[in-house]
Amino acid sequence: MAIAQPVTRYDLDRDVRTVEAMASRLNPYVYENELYGLMPGDLAKLTVGGLLMRVHRLSAISSTLSPKQQDTLNKARQQLDDVRRDWTVAYEGKLTREYQSRISAFNQFLNEYPDNPRSVAENYPSNAEKRAILESLADEAASLNILTADMKNALGATDNKLRRYTQPSSFIWDERLRPAYPEDKYWFLYLK
Repeated sequence: MAIAQPVTRYDLDRDVRTVEAMASRLNPYVYENELYGLMPGDLAKLTVGGLLMRVHRLSAISSTLSPKQQDTLNKARQQLDDVRRDWTVAYEGKLTREYQSRISAFNQFLNEYPDNPRSVAENYPSNAEKRAILESLADEAASLNILTADMKNALGATDNKLRRYTQPSSFIWDERLRPAYPEDKYWFLYLK
């Protein structure tokens, strides 16, 4: 993927609105069957990983948030903690299901590279969100002691495939997000 890529645009207000909407719908979402929960308007679908990723990055850049946005983030964190505590089995089940789904989706994206290298390269910055969500899911699974060897191995195999098609680059997302994604841990956001 040696093709130059545009940096992905980031809308902070939308991210805060998305976190608020996701957190407020987390219960009953965690015990429902749907993996991708409904959200209002054109906001991203509700998933545990999508919420975790957004809480992580907004927490990392919280000094740039307005007091109202910080309150929204704090409330979302509390709602997430409540669901984690009150619906442990359902929450963990949803997390592991999403992990498997995200691995599969990201692999499907990478498998398109040999046939369509330019398209895959151009779409990598937006698809890197799938990998960032996987990192959030893996971190959460590890903190809950449910990250299995199979989960680790599947991510390792996916990362090996990604490394075959990429080379080092500058940070591919909006610079405001860089503090949330240090290169040593989030190396996949520093590729082209």
